[in-house]
Amino acid sequence: MKVLSYRPSNSWLQRQLDERWRAWLTRCCAGAAVVGVALGALVGPRQQNVRLRYEIAQRGASVAELERSRRRLLLEREALTSPGSLARELPDLGLELVTRERVAYLTADGRIVAAPTRPPRPARPAQEPR
Repeated sequence: MKVLSYRPSNSWLQRQLDERWRAWLTRCCAGAAVVGVALGALVGPRQQNVRLRYEIAQRGASVAELERSRRRLLLEREALTSPGSLARELPDLGLELVTRERVAYLTADGRIVAAPTRPPRPARPAQEPR
């Protein structure tokens, strides 16, 4: 049966708020924390590995530079101590070139022996022009 003029009103009922949003937010935060920890566990060692490789590359470059510098210094030392350059500097140092006849050696038994002189080189025959 239908009453035409009666319309029930539920104004006295207070609808309760939905409390499920707190549980949803808690689950989302927990999931984000799990993802963050997993990424940190995977990315952290990789970052350490990359940093160590970068440092190794830097050390390798500095070692290569030091080796180049060492080779350059060795070449410079050899150039400065070569007999030719030392012979050119003798007058500046107040020294004179010693001839082979004035050189003597001390032997193991304590004797002083004059240096052997070289025999003169034989003259080369003249080559014909080609």
